[in-house]
Amino acid sequence: MKILHNPVYKNLLMIKNSILKLWIWITFIKNKETLPTKSKNTNPKMEHEGLSGAFIWEDEGLWDLRNHHLADAFKYVIHHRMKLVAGPDNDVGVMRSYSFDKQIFEMAKKYFPDWIGFDESRCSYNPELAERIMRIRKVADWRFQKMLDEKY
Repeated sequence: MKILHNPVYKNLLMIKNSILKLWIWITFIKNKETLPTKSKNTNPKMEHEGLSGAFIWEDEGLWDLRNHHLADAFKYVIHHRMKLVAGPDNDVGVMRSYSFDKQIFEMAKKYFPDWIGFDESRCSYNPELAERIMRIRKVADWRFQKMLDEKY
């Protein structure tokens, strides 16, 4: 029997996801509305975020956080957002599962409704941005593989 079809494995995964959701929910409540709502930069730069493989804009305040818990919780949010921006034709993967990532994205919108990162221009399909994202990801993947090859 494959492990993925094992009912015990499925139950453990469900429990693990529930605990993670609870932790994220508590983190969002503790930090409610602490992220920037307006940009001080007229042309913010988009940057690759290595842990999630997603992208953030420099004015979104995520890299400025002293609270690493909130930054860690937001990796699901920014990864799902990248999927929205890149569109259905580009496979950007998921952090846990599509439904899990989407639930965390919706939860974040509830606790950070005015966050600049939820601006429609940053959460909607954009062909030019999608192409740029896929190019940057390809280069990042290549660099990571090169680093692994050199190390071993």
